[in-house]
Amino acid sequence: MRSNFESKNKNQIIGIVYDLPMKLESSDQMNFPDDANAEWESQKTIDTIIETWKHLGFSIILFPLDSTFLMNWNKFSSQCTLIHSLVEGWGSLARESWIPSLCELSGIPFIGSEPFAQSICMSKTQIKLLCKFLKIPTLPFYTIKNLKDLSNIPRDFFKETHFIKPDGEGSGMGIDASYSISNSKSNTEKITKTILEKYPDGVLIEKYIDGKEFTSGIIGTPPIFLPIAEIEVDDGIYGLSNKSKEFMGEKVTFPKLSKINETIIRNGTEKLFNYLNIRDFVRMDWRCDNKGKIYFLESNTLPGISYYYSVLPLMAKKMGYSYEDLFSILANSALTRSKNRNLWYGKARLQKKSPKS
Repeated sequence: MRSNFESKNKNQIIGIVYDLPMKLESSDQMNFPDDANAEWESQKTIDTIIETWKHLGFSIILFPLDSTFLMNWNKFSSQCTLIHSLVEGWGSLARESWIPSLCELSGIPFIGSEPFAQSICMSKTQIKLLCKFLKIPTLPFYTIKNLKDLSNIPRDFFKETHFIKPDGEGSGMGIDASYSISNSKSNTEKITKTILEKYPDGVLIEKYIDGKEFTSGIIGTPPIFLPIAEIEVDDGIYGLSNKSKEFMGEKVTFPKLSKINETIIRNGTEKLFNYLNIRDFVRMDWRCDNKGKIYFLESNTLPGISYYYSVLPLMAKKMGYSYEDLFSILANSALTRSKNRNLWYGKARLQKKSPKS
């Protein structure tokens, strides 16, 4: 399927904002864990994304997140037709909404969802609570902010195998087959303590099911529902050890699902997409138990789009879209909102020239 973006839009400028692909240096005041950069794109992927936008006819302004960022944003962001943020950041449940918030305040269209949806989906607890409200099947869970919260969990819950993971991290951070699964309260306390020390935003403990994992996706405006993919990894746990920024560490296939599970996944994905006003692209993860019942796991409103190691481009490819087509769809989708009211304030205040004194 050939991209039609370039023929329709000329002389467009896209600003690309990204985390520097290097580790953060710890100090006495700031102690960064070894995996703090786990979600950031590699330089290889950043370069490929730049070249893809160029092939679509865009000029490029780069905004690396370093000491020059705010100065460069102040000088050059107003020249941009569109902003593409790759920023994952670190240490905040609002981190994926940093750049969308700045774009709104600056009155500049951007690819991806508004800050509200980004922040809600960053917390596994919040999105699972929303699933319960919308009657989307999700596994029983408890959220732990400190070790005392463990006393609020019924004893019977610990008799079943359960899964332990950080509440607000992505890319499998804090998840590993060697410690994420527990079937005793004492072991769960030990694991929870370790995770809280590293990820203080909270720990999610949910019922564990040993089954297949699937991912659904939507791109574009109007929304295009992508083929549902199955994710397979060697140890059965889709954690940090399975995710690389250099190659595809998991096996991605497109099996035929039962009609009922396909319907549950599609309806659940579309419900969350519409309720949260998710924009342009999203990926949602699901897991199936040994009886064939499907459950929602989490949502990613800033899914990876690396040519080398991301699942979403493979899902788009399965539907007939090339890598450039995917970017074209994202750009066209984002630009449909260039006159939306969430940009009005920034356009009226920050883009308006001050009256001469």
